[in-house]
Amino acid sequence: MLKNVAALILCIATLTLGQSNNFQYATRFPQNKLYNLSPSSTGLDGIDGTVAAFGDFNNDKFTDLFVLGADQRSLSVYTWHHQNFTFIAPSKTPQIIENDFIITGVVPGDFNYDGKLDVLLMGQKDLQNSSDPEILLRIYRGNGNDTFESTYIDVPSAKEKHPMVLDLTGDMKLDLLGYPDEGGSGLSMWINTVDGEHLNATSIYNRTSAKTILDENETNQCLWAHPHSNAVVDLNGDCLADLVFVCQRTGYQSLQIWTNERDEGFKKARGLNLPTGAGPISYADIDGDGTMDIIFPVIQGSRQQIHIVYNQQMDLCSKQDNNANCRKAQNLCIADPDFKFDMNSPDSNGYVIFDLKGYIDSGESIQTQDPDFKGVWPIAVHPGDYNLDGYPDLLVTTNNKVLLLDSTLCSNQLCTSGATMASRRTFSVVRQGAEALSKIPNPRQAVFFDIDEDGSLDMLILSKTSRQSDANRTPNFIINNFFNDAFFLKGLVSNGVCGSNCPAESGYAKPYGVNYPGATFKYTVLDTSGTKRVHQVSQLSQSSYLSLQTPYCLIGLGRTNNYVEEMFAGVSRHQDKNYLFYEGVIPNSQLIFIPYQPNDVQDSSTWKVELYIQPGDYVPWVLVVLIVAAIILGIVVAVLYWMEKREDEMERRKALHIINFDAL
Repeated sequence: MLKNVAALILCIATLTLGQSNNFQYATRFPQNKLYNLSPSSTGLDGIDGTVAAFGDFNNDKFTDLFVLGADQRSLSVYTWHHQNFTFIAPSKTPQIIENDFIITGVVPGDFNYDGKLDVLLMGQKDLQNSSDPEILLRIYRGNGNDTFESTYIDVPSAKEKHPMVLDLTGDMKLDLLGYPDEGGSGLSMWINTVDGEHLNATSIYNRTSAKTILDENETNQCLWAHPHSNAVVDLNGDCLADLVFVCQRTGYQSLQIWTNERDEGFKKARGLNLPTGAGPISYADIDGDGTMDIIFPVIQGSRQQIHIVYNQQMDLCSKQDNNANCRKAQNLCIADPDFKFDMNSPDSNGYVIFDLKGYIDSGESIQTQDPDFKGVWPIAVHPGDYNLDGYPDLLVTTNNKVLLLDSTLCSNQLCTSGATMASRRTFSVVRQGAEALSKIPNPRQAVFFDIDEDGSLDMLILSKTSRQSDANRTPNFIINNFFNDAFFLKGLVSNGVCGSNCPAESGYAKPYGVNYPGATFKYTVLDTSGTKRVHQVSQLSQSSYLSLQTPYCLIGLGRTNNYVEEMFAGVSRHQDKNYLFYEGVIPNSQLIFIPYQPNDVQDSSTWKVELYIQPGDYVPWVLVVLIVAAIILGIVVAVLYWMEKREDEMERRKALHIINFDAL
């Protein structure tokens, strides 16, 4: 009884303290809707430029902003300060200045493999001169103390199209793939040659032909589009990142899908033709079946549509399923060589079209490129699970406003009967509570971004200022204050430069900010009906043309009453076991996978996993209440013990005075 009373007291005290600490937040955001934070409230009112990339620059597990100057000749990093809920400008602004070329690409990453976040800048000297398509590449090394080295690493130039940043050789180091400025017209690869003894080398890339890993006859048939939406993402289900090339054809575009065959290079698996008017490509597991689907807008005349082409693979095995052609929950990272995308049958069970007609005004259209940016800056449809139900939603940018599309299950009124029978999903436009999105004038980019790493997926809208022909964009952070009765996971895969305890004398830093492009998460979750579902999420699948992808994966779990039973994290190491299986993950937590392997280890047995639970501000007060409750219970127990001892003593004394009359 006393234990129950104590538990009740503790629960009430905890809830009361939690509510009192959240009072300020509730006062600022009292309603169930989206709130627009002004740049002054987030410390960004003084920036002269635009947010160009995201990354954890100071390894504090909070995402920082890489800000490109308005003239596209400088770069600064604004770090997030959790206690003050604001971004902090660097002591010296800008931190990087380029006087001899215009920056058109910004890619944060650990390029010299020292555990510190660097940045790759891409740009051209003369954007107006088509006869000079050279793209200059320069890497500025991060010092790990919110600054960059003054000297840069010069990288052999590319030509016309932005190269991809990925791991081609499976050694966890960042390579490049693209067209060389000199030495042939075919694809080339920039192989990272840095080692632990030469972390500060002035030359870390060896450029060579890509024909040793890609069939030259096939790549010659695909001229990359400019801009392209190339990606490094797992499409055949083996947790090993594959390649997707967007090829420019006469009047339309096509896709080449290359599966990763480890040491044997890449093998062309599929060729797909995109419909006329297709825009930038995005990738997400839209229907929650554990496979990455393809999403893109189509703009042709009055047609304003969002197309979802579903990845059709083997399903998750059920308890009653004895079919060998399915994946068991403990073996999610098994390739399905028969995966397919049915591009030839729109509005079918594998191809759903969502028409924006009726949701946009006359003359309004989906935007696919920023017209005022010097160079090329595509505007993609960005997926993200804002309501944490386990199914990605979409942010779509038009020339007038930003639309939030909520994922919803197909029905006969929304989709074809085939798509409904296959449990595909379509979208509906969120109107109630989303007024803040439509009030932002002249939007240019709209992306999902968790501003304070609290597990709620917020949004960042970059809007054009009144100035013309520059890269000055007003950053509008939209706080997601919708109440979502659901759980989340935040996943992050580092490059494994060292283990969880990195020695300071080695020059390595704690590797929280060195995220790995193309990493794959697969996990299972039980919904409230007891049905097990599998989902897939990709980390940093795209890097070219200021893709504005976050360095983490925020995963919605929906309404579940259980742990995450199976979690897989895969990288592109060329070994049979390129993934780590982790089970019993606590919801509402952050998982950091560190795929560290010594040279003599060829599996994931030495990988490290760190799990962090989001602490509340009231945790110290809960401890105080617990201690006070324990003291009170101790006093009660002591008093009761004393009273019982006194009663025993009185009964003993009475027993001494009892006369045994039978003995008389």
